[in-house]
Amino acid sequence: MSKEVLMLTQTVCPYCDRAKVVLNGALEGDYNDHIEFINREDDEERFAELRSKYEFLTVPTFIDVASGEVLSDSKPDTIIPFMEKHITL
Repeated sequence: MSKEVLMLTQTVCPYCDRAKVVLNGALEGDYNDHIEFINREDDEERFAELRSKYEFLTVPTFIDVASGEVLSDSKPDTIIPFMEKHITL
């Protein structure tokens, strides 16, 4: 199964940690199987390609693969609607 949303992170990032708490806490991990997690330090080349293509400046960043819509945020009130909009469970 291909992933519907990309999540761009980096290793030392309190905002990335907060976004993962939203995914695993408020959303109970229900969307995680539909998300491809891309860590900057683990795949610098792909991370750079995505940054160039989608022009995001911060992490965490979520990208809907189908539409190209980008969300750079770590708050529940933005992440939850983004996941509900772009991932059908």
